[in-house]
Parts: sequence; structure tokens; C-alpha cells
Amino acid sequence: MDTPANMEALRIAICEDVKSEEETLIALISESRIPAEVQSFPSGEDFLEVFEAGAFDLIFLDVYMANLTGVQVAERIREDDTQVVIVFTTTSEDFTRESYRLNAYKYMLKPIAYEDVLDSLELAIIKRDHAQGATVQIVCDGEPVTIHLADIEYVEASNRRSIFNMEDGTTHATLTTIDALEKLLPSPRFLRSHRAFIVNLDRVVDVDEDFIMDNGTRAYIRVKDFRKIKHAYDDYLFNSVRSDL
Repeated sequence: MDTPANMEALRIAICEDVKSEEETLIALISESRIPAEVQSFPSGEDFLEVFEAGAFDLIFLDVYMANLTGVQVAERIREDDTQVVIVFTTTSEDFTRESYRLNAYKYMLKPIAYEDVLDSLELAIIKRDHAQGATVQIVCDGEPVTIHLADIEYVEASNRRSIFNMEDGTTHATLTTIDALEKLLPSPRFLRSHRAFIVNLDRVVDVDEDFIMDNGTRAYIRVKDFRKIKHAYDDYLFNSVRSDL
């Protein structure tokens, strides 16, 4: 995952009573290079003392903790916050049904794999960005223009400019390079599908040789990278469906 340098840090809580497991999880989060502010709690009781709805984007809960279990902590969380991404960590699959009941987004078996952590982080980013109605500010003809990410169909490089093609048919031209915009626009929602195109995957309705956008236009896909780009889109689509559950 390519991470924009100015991406807002994910607010992450780790509730884990085994120090080595906590350190492993923190190391895997750091390895992802996704900006994150991590708070660790050695027990469910300690976590619930500070928990408030909206305080975190992602919560990792160890299922098997002394006194309050991760499942019991999740029940308390869901009383006040139905949107935060909850991920259970455990050595057993015994609580799989509980994870569905409590709308947990993932069930990670220990030893925890990097791919599982990265998937959880990307899901939390999708959930947060959709909820925030995020914007980006660009300069057009010397004037700052604020653009809502949700309204972007795709960005196209053309004649030394980058053209924002919007859902209502309007366009905004900026001298900011498409390479710079690739770092600015949040992935995985925005995908560089071609040297001249960055696509808002929320606006894609179909894929044949290119992306078919919901306004009927096409955004090119590099032929040599078609399978890789299609796979990235499929992963995003799958995670977006989960984030809406």
C-alpha cells in the first residue's frame, strides 16, 4: 500500500495482556508504514476506563484476557460505538460466532501475520475516510479549490497538467503532477491504474480492458499490470462491503 505522507494517523487501541504479543502487533503496525497513534492497554478494564465513542478508528482485542474477555469488552464497546473497527486476536477459533454477533471485522489467529494486520489497517482507513467525507485542496489558475474526494471520478494527466474529472461532469485543472497527487490522494480508495490515470475505486461500476466509471467514462488500465490492478480493485471492493456491514 502506497501511503500519502500527509495521511491522518489512524487512532489505534491494543488491548492485550501478554507483553510480547503487544510488542509484536505494534511492530507489524510500524512495518506497514501507515501513520498510526497507538495506545496499549494490559486489560479490558483499563481500556474501558478511557474508552469513548469515536475515540478510536481501530481496536485490537485479545479474546483470552483475565477477568473481562475481549468478547465482553467488545459488547461494552458496541453499546456506545457501532462503527469502530474491532479486530479479535486469539489462539483459538472458539469465538468465531461471537465475532459475527459483535460485528467484528476480522478474527486474527496467533501468531499474527503481517498480511492480516495490513488488511485491518486498510479497512479502518476506508471506514474512516468514508465517514469523514474527506476533501483535498488543489490550486487551479492560482486559486485554492477544495474538492470532496467522493465527487472525484478520476484524475488524468494531460499537457503537463492534472485534470480532476468530477461526477457532475465538471473538471478542475492543476499544475500539480499526477505523481504528487498519487501520494496525496488516499489509497487504497484511489488507485494509479495507468501512468496518466488515478481512479476513485468508489466510482467504478465495471472492469473490462479499462475501468468503467459510473458516469459512463473510461479510465485506462496499464495492459501489463492488468491482473495486479484488477486484484487491487477486487480487494478494495471486498473490504468496502465489509466496512458497510
